Amino acid sequence: MATISLSRISARTPTMFARSRLPFAILLLAGATAFKPSTPPRQRSAILISWDGALREHINDCLKRNQMPSLAQLTKEGRMVDIEVSGHVTDTKAGHAQMLTGYDSNLTGVFSNTRFQPIPRGYSIFERLQESFGKKGIATAMVTGKAMGLGPGEPKIPAEAEAASPISDEPSDADEKQARWLDKVRLFGEQNVLGQPFYLVKGSLTAWDGDRPRDARSVGQKVLALIDRFGPKGRFFLFVHFGDADVNGHKFGEGSQEYNDALVSLDAWLGRMVAQLKADGLYDHTALYVTADHGFDVETTHHTKATHIFLASNDPLLISAGEQRDIAPTLLQALGVDVSKITPALPGKSLRKQE
Repeated sequence: MATISLSRISARTPTMFARSRLPFAILLLAGATAFKPSTPPRQRSAILISWDGALREHINDCLKRNQMPSLAQLTKEGRMVDIEVSGHVTDTKAGHAQMLTGYDSNLTGVFSNTRFQPIPRGYSIFERLQESFGKKGIATAMVTGKAMGLGPGEPKIPAEAEAASPISDEPSDADEKQARWLDKVRLFGEQNVLGQPFYLVKGSLTAWDGDRPRDARSVGQKVLALIDRFGPKGRFFLFVHFGDADVNGHKFGEGSQEYNDALVSLDAWLGRMVAQLKADGLYDHTALYVTADHGFDVETTHHTKATHIFLASNDPLLISAGEQRDIAPTLLQALGVDVSKITPALPGKSLRKQE
């Protein structure tokens, strides 16, 4: 994939990308605390942030232009590594299914936005953490800015199939009967027969909020409230999804002011989260990871072959580049889960240095 030209962006008027984020930068730098990797893994909390549609090269260009002080400070404490997407198409459902389980499509059943099924029970990061530490040992939450692909939609049966004539030669075997009924439903073009990808995951979460589209401000405010809610009580794992860059990329294009501005605004919200963690005395034992479900095809409004993403963290033990399937074992290892005992075995590996 071609790298974005700095001259292409710098040629725009200076005010196009101007956003005052000095207060957030001050908040970031003012706190005396920093993430301490010396904190035992089983005492850490974590936040995984997805910037939907964030192209790695565009993020790097923003960093070079000093437009992302929050991400720059985060990676100064830790590291940012290159991540490649493989094993599925580059879209929201498949990307987040792999990100949040560590499995490829053949195990999650989530191949694309139009070919999917619910992720099997027990496969998600949330459930792995609860299995290891108990539901009272770690709170888990999911906040999203996009209902499509991340909402836990229930199974949907098209009216045409409901009204269709029953199968005349119904088999006696219940499983075969169910399979034939599903085939009949699919004939009417309904993909959501069994439920959306996170339909079976939702019930395992301590808190979930993602039933409609939201902008960064709405998502960010909910996250700050969750930090205040769970932080003082013990360990937590929050997954946070921001859809703004993806929305603006589809509408205006990857090379647009609007796409760039959306990414810059997400950096500001990262700064607010860090400031909140510091204010609550939580930052020294909270690992933050920022990534994306997919990138964007350069100078286009789509992401058909957008495999270039990233993983940024305040964790200095993050040392290796890798693939999207490596994100789940990286995070689970950081929180003290023995990933070697997980079944089915995770195809990826941790990108952290062994502790």
